[in-house]
Amino acid sequence: MKRMVIARQSNASGSWLKRIGWLVTIWLASVLALGLVAYGFRFVMKAVGLSL
Repeated sequence: MKRMVIARQSNASGSWLKRIGWLVTIWLASVLALGLVAYGFRFVMKAVGLSL
């Protein structure tokens, strides 16, 4: 059985910046989603008469 050799076709610096960009984008999206869920819970709690 013959093995296939796959050559890497990425630029080291460009790939690094792209990975950091995706990391920051995903982190920011998750923080915003968590904030929306928290405000949703806060809205529901206030609507049913619960408050801090």
